[in-house]
Amino acid sequence: MSKLQDALNQIKDPTVADAKTQFEQLINEGKAASEAFIQSSAQQLEQWTIDVSEKKMSQDEFDNLVSSQAILAKNFVASQALAAQERAEKLTIKTAELAATKIVPILIAAI
Repeated sequence: MSKLQDALNQIKDPTVADAKTQFEQLINEGKAASEAFIQSSAQQLEQWTIDVSEKKMSQDEFDNLVSSQAILAKNFVASQALAAQERAEKLTIKTAELAATKIVPILIAAI
């Protein structure tokens, strides 16, 4: 089992089960992407989530990192061809928003 799965397994709230599954799928898809920025974004988000679960990072620190990453991601998405923009947005911005609004708050409450 990966460290991300260990972190997500700390969340017992059944109302976020779909969000957990979607988040893990988006992270894995992002890490497998051919674009270096998307891979890096997914890897960073995964590590930050693990750091929160291990109490190495607060929610404020996480939120600040996600906010900065979202700015970079929006610039990256804007630089992509129109067809690639939706995919890039899903794998960067939407994944970060999912982590910040659904995953990490519940994770922090669980630990």
